[in-house]
Amino acid sequence: MKKSFVLLMLLPVLISFQGSSFAQDSQGVSAPSVVAPAQPAAPVQTNASSQAPAGASAAPAPQQPGMLGMAVPFLIMLGVMYFLMIRPQQKRMKEHQSLMSSLQNGDEVVTSAGIIGTIAGMSDKVVTLEVSKNVQLKILKSQVNQVVKGPIKDIQPTA
Repeated sequence: MKKSFVLLMLLPVLISFQGSSFAQDSQGVSAPSVVAPAQPAAPVQTNASSQAPAGASAAPAPQQPGMLGMAVPFLIMLGVMYFLMIRPQQKRMKEHQSLMSSLQNGDEVVTSAGIIGTIAGMSDKVVTLEVSKNVQLKILKSQVNQVVKGPIKDIQPTA
């Protein structure tokens, strides 16, 4: 799982390198004009690039990536973050909301602190748990983690 996550995070970086100067090996740099040393009076011009104005360079400038080319890696990263982090968290929140709305008196529940008890009473935000005979705790309703299916056997001390 971790290897696939790392590869997905490196994917936008690899895509951005595809349009950079690393992939521009096919453009050749023209050779400078050659002047024969035996003819100092009349310089020999071998190609048309030497007739260019004095301010022009012989090699073309590397092309900068466009705005879309720079935005694509960020959009891919946002998509990966949505599917790996945000969407599962929203799903868990919906499941927890449905659990809290379906609680009833008499349900055996486990809290996020690990307390196991039976619901003896409820209000909008507070649940009263009966953890033993005549022992009741008031906890926040949002701290109920799961409803236990079936009976929970008491653990007898071995001492």
